[in-house]
Parts: sequence; C-alpha cells; structure tokens
Amino acid sequence: MVDVSRRDFVALGAVLAGAASASGLGVKEVRAAQGGNGFLAASSAGPDGAGDGRDKGPGLQGIHALCEVTGGGEKVYGIAVEYDVDIDPVSLAIETYAAAVFPAAAGFFAGMPQEPDKNATSGPATLRAVAAIYTNAEPALRPDRRSVAGRFVISEFQHDPDLSLPTTDSDKVALAQNRNVRTVSGSVYGATGTVWTNAGRRGNSAVIRGVDAWEQNHWWWDDARSAWLEYSIYLPKSFLEEGGENKAYPLVLAITHSGTSYDGTCAQTLTEQCIASIWSLPEEQDRHECVIITPRYERTTMNDYWEHTYDVENTYRLVESLLSNTWNYGNPNLDDRRDKVLTIDPNRVYCTGWSMGAMTSLWLMAKHPETFAAGLIIAGQQRPSDVVTLAKQKVLIITGTDDDKATPWNEKCVPVWEDAGGKVTRPAERLDPALIFPINDQKALTDQIGSYLSEGSNITFLTFKAVDHMGSARKFFYINAARDWLFKQAKG
Repeated sequence: MVDVSRRDFVALGAVLAGAASASGLGVKEVRAAQGGNGFLAASSAGPDGAGDGRDKGPGLQGIHALCEVTGGGEKVYGIAVEYDVDIDPVSLAIETYAAAVFPAAAGFFAGMPQEPDKNATSGPATLRAVAAIYTNAEPALRPDRRSVAGRFVISEFQHDPDLSLPTTDSDKVALAQNRNVRTVSGSVYGATGTVWTNAGRRGNSAVIRGVDAWEQNHWWWDDARSAWLEYSIYLPKSFLEEGGENKAYPLVLAITHSGTSYDGTCAQTLTEQCIASIWSLPEEQDRHECVIITPRYERTTMNDYWEHTYDVENTYRLVESLLSNTWNYGNPNLDDRRDKVLTIDPNRVYCTGWSMGAMTSLWLMAKHPETFAAGLIIAGQQRPSDVVTLAKQKVLIITGTDDDKATPWNEKCVPVWEDAGGKVTRPAERLDPALIFPINDQKALTDQIGSYLSEGSNITFLTFKAVDHMGSARKFFYINAARDWLFKQAKG
C-alpha cells in the first residue's frame, strides 16, 4: 500500500474535522458533488451530470464513491473524480489527491435488524491511502488498474482479501486535489485545496459494482387474493441486447435473512450482505449468466418454531409467474428492456439463501419439488418431518461448527433423508475457512469439496470449523466450488 504524504493527510484532516462538525457538511470549504441519489446514482442524477443543472465550468465536476458489496457489507473501494474533459494519465501521481471515507454511524452492523442508517454519521472522515490511480471512461474500478481514455480519474484503495470482515464504511467520501492535473489537450487544472464530498440533495453519489444494474421495487401481485410481494430483479446483459428475449435463462431465487425485513428496503437486500448481489457481479455473470430475483419482506417469513407467513407461498407464486414466460415489466424508460418478454429455462431454476432465507429455501424446495433443479443452503434448518421430499432432490448444505441451530438440525435430517431413499454425503472432516480467502486462490478448497461432490450423492452436507451463524453468511457464498456446483445441476 502506498501512503499519501503526511503533510497532505494533516491538511485534509484539519479541513475534514471542521467540516464534519458542521451540520450536513455545510461549510464553505466543502463542495458537495451535485447529483446522484445514493443507490440509484447510476440510473438517475449520477455520473452523467443531471445534478442541479448548473454549468460548473471547466475542471473538477464532482466525486463518486466506488463501492463493493462484500460478505461483511458494502465497502468503499475507491473514489471516481469527475472532470469535464478527458484527463492525461501521465499527469497523475499517487499524491495527486488526498482521499477520505466517513465511518458508518455508531451501532451500524450490516444485516442486523433495526440498525441505524449507516450514513447518519457524526464521526469525522478517516483518511485512506490511495493504492492506484488511473483514468477511465466511466466511474468504475478497473481490474488491471490501467488507464484508458476518459474524464474520470480513479483513486483506488487497497482491498482486504478477506471479504468477510465487517464493514465500517458509510458511502460518504471526501477528496481534495493537491497537485495539478493536465487534460489531454494540454490545459492544466491547478490544485486548489478545496475539499469535495459526494453528498447531494438527494443522497450520496455512489456507484455499487454489480448492484446498480438491478431493477428494484418491482411487485408481484394477485388481485384475486389481494396479495403482493416486493422484489428486485437482475436482467442479464445478453437479454438487454437485441434479440435477447429469444434466449432462455437460468433463474436464481436468492432469499435474504430476517435482518433485512421490518424497516428494510430493496436496496438493503442487495447491499447489507452478498447473498443476492454476488450472483450479479460481472465476473460471476461471465461464468454463470442468469436472471436473479430477491424478495423484500416486511416481516420475518419463517421463525424458529417452524411457523411461516403467507410471504413464503407468495415467493413461490413469484417464481411461478416468471416460469410462465410472460414477464415484461422491465423499466419502460429504457429501450433495451421495454416490452421485452423474459424466458426462463424451466430445467434450471435454483434456490439459495442464508438463515431465514435458507429455511425458506428448504421449505419451498420440499413443498414444490417439481420446480427447483438444486438448492445451495447456507446455515438454514428445517424440522425433519417437513423436508422428507428433499431426499430425492439436489441440495448442498453448508454450516459452521459454532452454529448451534443449523448444524444440529441438519444432522437430525440426515437419517430421515436416508430412510426416504436419499443418498447423503456427510463427511466427518470439518473444513478450514482459511481456505476461502483470497477468493482467487481456492484450489485446495475446490479439490476438497470436489472430492465430496464427486461421490454422486443428491444431498451433500459440509461443515466448516470454528464458524458461527453470522460468520457463515460472510464467508460461505464465496466458495467457488459451491456456486459452480449449483449451475451444473439441471432437471431431467
């Protein structure tokens, strides 16, 4: 990690400390990037400059937080600095900017019920070292960290390879240009010392990789029963291309946990943890292109007494409606999806979830065995007598040794499934969670899991040592072998 100079840190820190003590950062030294409304920045008043409609003139136009949803919640991975024209990357240096991130509000822990708004923070911004700097045509990180022609300068931070660590970030950021920047035409934009934030009248301008492409706030409804269910949907890139409606897509139903119910929003189901959003990451879609839906519940759908609300069956009705191949509710304001009818491959419908979402997934698979090709169940449990039909289905269950509900209850299900004719692989070995991260170095873990999956059982039940219930959500969705296994399954 390359450090910004101590002098820059001190200078920016002094300004930020004063700014943070003011209400809403409303002090002279701080200029808010106009436009953007937080989660929806990419599709409304965001990087393309809807803003307040004012001409800012030449130079720096605004900044955008570049975020990633991890197992530990949403984290700020960098800042995109927007100019009016393309910038010459040769003029950039690590020390060009001093950058900072505001901490999440006190008491915030991603995924917990009734948590405070993470952006309702009173703490001062914390300076963060810039690890790489380059230009881009869009406000986004580049995996190769190399410059391409564009008007956005990307100040990228170092990322911790352990994606399960809980976030401490809000999505408020601040930045000061401390060195001159040159445009491709030769003009020089001088250092000013002005501190910019990404705060705007409608929220913070943030770009969330793999998440901004989702359509939120859809409703499935049944007028005959006066029933409805809110959900978000991810539409594959190829569907949005010309002729994409002629292709049939796998469907992943990703059900989140009770912590995103109650006062939760569609945005929270996608950003509090990676249960749904991991499937929409560009690199994941390159490997396993699919449609993804995730419901947003107003209450806990299934409790520890095995009781459930009508939202469980409504979730199945939502899946059923997509399988009817009549879904044509894509954003009517976007030409690439307006009036297109979505086609789902009925042989490749998958179910996944964590905690309450895993319990709901088990229930849906047990009650509708004809629908789902396979299920990836992370730290969920059911009463054995209610899930006997899973004995004939394809299920991969993953728990932790320190989970005192999911692990023992699934142990009780094993003999029930075997008595019903199911073949179950339940190794005595407890796997090592240290093998999960970094995610691009999982060969040992893949070989280990692959050996169990190759036994040909329809149910495989794996447990990692020293992982508790909360830790399972933060870690286990990153197991490449588990996600790959899911997409290899098909009915018939």
